[in-house]
Amino acid sequence: MDKARFVLSRSVVLERYGFLRGICPNISYSIKTNPEVGRILEDETRCFFSVHTPEGLAWVRDPKRVWFMAEALDTEGFSELLERGIENFVIGNESDLEIFLKAMEKASARVNLLLRMRFQETTVYKGRYFLFGMPSKTINRLVPKLRKNKKIRKLGVHFHRSTQNTGNWSLKYMLEEMLTGETLKAIDVVNMGGGIPVAYKNTTDSNLDYIVEKITEFREWLESMGIGMIMEPGRPIAAPAVRLEAFITSISGRSITVNCSVYNSSMDTIIVPFKLLVEGEGEGTSESFVIKGCTPCSMDIFRYDVKLRNPSVGDRLVFLNAGAYNFASDFCNIRKLETVIVE
Repeated sequence: MDKARFVLSRSVVLERYGFLRGICPNISYSIKTNPEVGRILEDETRCFFSVHTPEGLAWVRDPKRVWFMAEALDTEGFSELLERGIENFVIGNESDLEIFLKAMEKASARVNLLLRMRFQETTVYKGRYFLFGMPSKTINRLVPKLRKNKKIRKLGVHFHRSTQNTGNWSLKYMLEEMLTGETLKAIDVVNMGGGIPVAYKNTTDSNLDYIVEKITEFREWLESMGIGMIMEPGRPIAAPAVRLEAFITSISGRSITVNCSVYNSSMDTIIVPFKLLVEGEGEGTSESFVIKGCTPCSMDIFRYDVKLRNPSVGDRLVFLNAGAYNFASDFCNIRKLETVIVE
């Protein structure tokens, strides 16, 4: 029996990147979503990369293409990043900003700086997580002061939408309510992170045309004021580009076991949780199965209710849109799956 593996399509990566770049020409791929996708983008596009930890810099060869999302670094940490040639930063709180500005005083380089702003929104997942960013009143207070800093080239604001956001796309209205006219006149760029949905079994992307329309409206409004826009996707590039190929090792009644685990292939299934679509599910059958992973954990379930036609031991099961946050754990000492790149 073949081993389970990820199959990454280079052509889908580039197609998805091209689609998003048609909405907003300036893209910064969130590389924590899937570093393998990032390698293709660095080699074949002019994409920038949002990196969240010093360790994550190993995934990008060119420091000039990094937007570093700084969090809880000391002066030495910031100085090391500046020495490595990082010149684009996103800062999410006043404490980090103070430390960053001190590090900048000793550096010769000028930087581009975005302040991360809290973006209140209502989604099904809101309330479970820490809310990153500064209140808008803090942004409005800081921007005029930072605008006078000669070490800062471009100054702007970053905000992040909750993952799979299917509502609340009135971006122009929201930003007009949160930022003052003085702030809007002082900034050069706005970075919109996250939010664009991908289809899973328990989520939909059916309103994507509407979302594209609202993002375009938002970008054109910013451009009318001389403000550039960056879009920071992760999931909408990575997820559709990767298939998870697994093989059935056992069938007991309506319970199917495959030769991988959510712990080494689809942590998103537990954490968020998103349920991966199965290729061919529901085609001409009403037989429902549970698909479970290979570990003894009761949470190691890919799908609780998937309709399949006459599955057999040894059959290949293909999970779709499997490329986002497919990082692995060391649970039960199972190995991380291989990623094979195809055209």
